[in-house]
Amino acid sequence: MTFLHPVALVGLVAAAIPALLHLLERRVPPEAEFPPLRYLSEAERQSARRLKLRHLLLLILRTAVIVLIVLAAARPLFPTQASGGSLHEPTALAVILDNSASSGLVVDGRLVLDRLRAVARGSLARAAASDRLWLVLADGVARAGTPEALVATVDSAGVSARRLDLTAAVRAAARLVDAEPLPAREVHVVSDLQRTALGPGRAAVPRGVRVLALAPPSQAPANRGVGAVRVTDAAATVGIVGTPGEGGGAASVTLRIRGREVGHALGAPGSTATITLPPLGAGWWVGEAVLDADELRADDRRLLVWRVAPPARVATPSSTGGGPFVAAALAVLEEGRRVRPGNEIAIGDRPEAGTLVSIVIPPAEPALIGQANRALAARGGRLRFASEGTPGPIAGPALPAIAGLQVARRYRIEPSAGGGGPGTRSDSGVLATVNGEPWLVRDGSILLLGSRLDTAWTALPAVPAFVPFVDALVNRLARGEAPITEVEGSAGVEFRTRGADTIGAIVSGLDPRESDLTPASPALVHDVLGADVLDEAAFAAARFAGAGRRDGSGLLLLLALLIALAELGVATRTR
Repeated sequence: MTFLHPVALVGLVAAAIPALLHLLERRVPPEAEFPPLRYLSEAERQSARRLKLRHLLLLILRTAVIVLIVLAAARPLFPTQASGGSLHEPTALAVILDNSASSGLVVDGRLVLDRLRAVARGSLARAAASDRLWLVLADGVARAGTPEALVATVDSAGVSARRLDLTAAVRAAARLVDAEPLPAREVHVVSDLQRTALGPGRAAVPRGVRVLALAPPSQAPANRGVGAVRVTDAAATVGIVGTPGEGGGAASVTLRIRGREVGHALGAPGSTATITLPPLGAGWWVGEAVLDADELRADDRRLLVWRVAPPARVATPSSTGGGPFVAAALAVLEEGRRVRPGNEIAIGDRPEAGTLVSIVIPPAEPALIGQANRALAARGGRLRFASEGTPGPIAGPALPAIAGLQVARRYRIEPSAGGGGPGTRSDSGVLATVNGEPWLVRDGSILLLGSRLDTAWTALPAVPAFVPFVDALVNRLARGEAPITEVEGSAGVEFRTRGADTIGAIVSGLDPRESDLTPASPALVHDVLGADVLDEAAFAAARFAGAGRRDGSGLLLLLALLIALAELGVATRTR
């Protein structure tokens, strides 16, 4: 039990007044012995005992009346499990309303966000003037305010394109309320509790902070969404994400370029769909991958942007030592108008003077490695061919089509004397590796390959992916790709320009993790967030339960009145 006005308890000192009065009234009268009245002594002693008992009862009743009145003035608060109509101690409360993209799911004709808003509104509406309140939405910003202002914010909150990391949000909210010098501290998590929304680590909720989480549906609805989309030189690879389950099988994916449908494919959650691109002219292209509509519309469409460069002008490989396989691949590409003769790019065992970019492969003879390294240094290269490396498979995201192909012979690529390692310059970077060591590296205007493009060195020239690899090498990697950045947000494309030139693009879209609607188990939520997972009824009853109190002053005043009536009856009878 606690008191709203503990200072009033000083009035308990007044409870001593009846006892003092009782003591002052105890006067011993003088005694006179009258023989004729001796027979009355026994009756007097019996009457005195009855009077003492009545006086003692009056003392107790009067003291109880004063104590009860003083306690009622102090406004005692008794713990209670009921939420309706009860008061509570001043509480620091942070309400986390997860209005991320997954809250746009429609269940039984109603948005999930509508349900979440109603629960969050209930928590804020029950707050008192003595409480400190914050509201956290999917943007992670803690908004302080009055109950009325924060309820208005909840009502106006729509489905956001941002993803909320619940672990980070609970961690920040718990620290926020823990810093307040109030008797009670709570965090209310109002979310669909996606398993993917629980970030790494634990929330590490401070001792004394109570976390309540609204229970999600027991079964996750099936959902499909468009994930990452990658455009290579001849096709678009569309990742399909979502929640496996009934109704979550393969769905039709449509690729549109500038509003025109150019291809279709089938894909299920966890798979990819590849759609061949039609021949496109040079320039920037914007398209979209679209799935059949389902109950979560926000992830059924994703924009993509890519740049088609004009055909590369490549020097004749016979004059630069590129080898017969490279010459054959370039002939195929020239016939398909993917390259044309010129001096923009050269492929050979040494940098070629007069070209903008040189793709350098190791010489066929080991004795010529030193000569190749000197030519690289003269061109300003910071890397060189070192000792021979061990065989292994090719790996690297820049060229997924050749990943896993075996390399039988290669040279290690290492920094030259006084040069930095791969990737130490802004125009440098490792594009592919073998056994974790650089195999294809950009070094300014030079691309170094650790192997010759010959079947004695690698299986690459013998596979169908070789011609697309050479295409990517000369048209995309050697010339440098215009940077395309992906950010989280509402679907859109923003081009970056420098003067009249477009030098890059920013594509915004949903985080693919929002498409997986699988809910976290109560045990996982308790372990990561330190929260009690409750259904709507239990959640409503548990609000402020850690500080829930009911005012007992009325009951005490009623009891004081009854005792006062009893005291009046006893006093009247005594007289």
